[in-house]
Amino acid sequence: MPKTKDFVHLHLHTDYSLLKGAIQLKPLVKQLAELEMGACAITDYANMYGAISFYTVMKQNGIHPILGYEAMVTFGSRHDRDPSLKAGERPYYHLVLLAKDFEGYKNLTYMASKAYTEGLHHRPRIDVELLAENSTGLIGLSSGLKGAVGHYLLQNDTETALKNTLMFRDIFGEDNFFLEIQEHGVPDEQTIRSGLVELSRSSGVPFVATNDAHYLSQSDSKAH
Repeated sequence: MPKTKDFVHLHLHTDYSLLKGAIQLKPLVKQLAELEMGACAITDYANMYGAISFYTVMKQNGIHPILGYEAMVTFGSRHDRDPSLKAGERPYYHLVLLAKDFEGYKNLTYMASKAYTEGLHHRPRIDVELLAENSTGLIGLSSGLKGAVGHYLLQNDTETALKNTLMFRDIFGEDNFFLEIQEHGVPDEQTIRSGLVELSRSSGVPFVATNDAHYLSQSDSKAH
């Protein structure tokens, strides 16, 4: 791994995030090299279809591959098909999962499979129970506005946001869960910024700066 603390992408969607991401692997590698980034993560939506291709291309070009995916986590049971929700709740929340080692990678593939074979209801979902049972070797990132922490901060429900922050910290273990801080020019991100800072202070959970990348350059925005 790079010894410096230079920015690298830990939240990035390739074109394996079907109909959402537009980043192809070979152009990605070229841009990473031009920007002198020594590592990069893949965090496609609810799937790991691109993991092996990503790993191979990155290794061939001397860039450290970080394998992950962006999970859809329900706070109910992944087996539940009841569409009813309490006011202010979502049917699932985004959560970025990154593998630290081979055991973490195996846990990722297991949960990604279970999301489709057991949790598929509009979206392939995992639940908190499955996550807690398979969290070894994983790092969790809170995701953005669609993550549980960001969602409840946007609802001005700081108590529930803190509760979820502490829950994920306990699931992943000390130093394995991070609050994502992002800047995409979206007003809601500015709205929750002070809440995120206060959450970090009160919970002891540190920040990680991410850019929820779906395409390579600003000029790709219109095409995306």
